[in-house]
Amino acid sequence: MKETCGIVQDLLPLYVDDVCSESSRELVSRHLAECPDCSTVLARMRNRVVDRALEQEKAEVISHQRTFFKRKSAAAGLVIAAIFMIPVLVCLIVNLVSNRTLDWFFIVLASLLLAASVIVVPLMAPKDKGLWTFGLGTGSLILLFAVTCIYSRGNWFAVATSATLFGLSVVFLPFVLRSEPLKKYVGDRRGLWYMGTITALYAIMMIVIGFYTKDPDYPVIAARVSVPVILFIWMLFGVIRYLKAGPLLKAGICLILIGGLVFAADTLFPALAGEAVEWPAFRPGVWNYSTIDANVRWLTLIIACAIGGILIIANMIRRNKK
Repeated sequence: MKETCGIVQDLLPLYVDDVCSESSRELVSRHLAECPDCSTVLARMRNRVVDRALEQEKAEVISHQRTFFKRKSAAAGLVIAAIFMIPVLVCLIVNLVSNRTLDWFFIVLASLLLAASVIVVPLMAPKDKGLWTFGLGTGSLILLFAVTCIYSRGNWFAVATSATLFGLSVVFLPFVLRSEPLKKYVGDRRGLWYMGTITALYAIMMIVIGFYTKDPDYPVIAARVSVPVILFIWMLFGVIRYLKAGPLLKAGICLILIGGLVFAADTLFPALAGEAVEWPAFRPGVWNYSTIDANVRWLTLIIACAIGGILIIANMIRRNKK
């Protein structure tokens, strides 16, 4: 019986696919009528076949729907782009008819390019929508700054551009670094790339502001204030990313560091700028206009150190238990 079961189970794949000979089919059918074990194997095999068919059908449906929505998005993008062309043509005609220069026409055109980059591009980009939207949107915004600055005869283009690049990168750069075209270059060092880029953009922004203000004391003051902040942020990044410790220990250390910065900021930064300052006095029994700031700073430091210490102790207890 076991030998027959082995033969029948070898034939079951052909039996399920209906590609075996007639004599083999009759043999398998007679055996299945008498053997519950082989019948169970047949039922499982048919279930697997059904599952594969369902998976294939699901993949085909998803692919069809993806293609459908891509076409619909592209069509919607083309319609919106055509709508954006209407005010461009109207502005051009009005400029030509009124014999005016094309100054505000180019400002309107740059504004519409900015709107199209954040509305039309996500609909029409086949892939990496976030990367294309961020890149073209940022480029359109810088173009708008340039056109407006030129026709307003201003000198603020470099300041606005550097500040905008820094602000947008702080928010959107993590998503850009996750895009497929950049993954192979960034690898597992997204944090370093992010911190390095943000630091470089911040330095460029501060240098540009220095050229714009033309204040001889600005470079020293900016360096005294900016360098400690940048070093502090890099310290937090190093603790979070590279310290080989548990999450509770990292959270405790970061909380204590942040509490210390909040406590010392109003005193440290003026001191770095060359001003004469004193450390705040803690007077918990006196709350008025002259003591509230110092008391709040001291309470912030005490609470941060207390919670941070609790987290560090909790991490040590957990490690000992393990």
